[in-house]
Amino acid sequence: MSRKKGQENIFEIKWKTDLPYRYSIGKLAVKFFEELKENKKIMGSKCSKCGKVHFPPRAVCAECFIEMTVEDMVELSPRGTLEGFTVINYPFTDPTTGGLRPFPYGYGLFRLKGADTSMMYFINETDYTKMKIGQRVEAVFKEEREGNIGDILYFKVLKNEVKTRGIKNEPRN
Repeated sequence: MSRKKGQENIFEIKWKTDLPYRYSIGKLAVKFFEELKENKKIMGSKCSKCGKVHFPPRAVCAECFIEMTVEDMVELSPRGTLEGFTVINYPFTDPTTGGLRPFPYGYGLFRLKGADTSMMYFINETDYTKMKIGQRVEAVFKEEREGNIGDILYFKVLKNEVKTRGIKNEPRN
């Protein structure tokens, strides 16, 4: 441990501990990650009562609290509409790798075609002047997928495609 002249010593204890645990992600998440890994398909869950399509899939509808099952899952388009965005200009530890995430990087709020809810994820653009609310985005998948959310590398901002109508209710077809 180094210290600068005039600085007092800092008491430090280093210790490593393992905290093994098991966590069940649930049947819908298992199906979501299986489809992502094996087929490059993005799945949502559709409520049998109100018809709302949730992405990412949920076990219970946020509107009417009806339980949803694997049978209620539907395939969504890998394309959607950008609803909000930011560019991150500071480093942080990426929980998926344990290393520093390269920066700057884009992060967007978007709604996939066929979904009634929005999701936030990485986007490929880092210049906020080149992004607009309503621009189209498309998922870019890893070639060697592992069955986790990292199988989607990022969502590519499609520069020349902008939705001209309101973004609230993306058409399902």
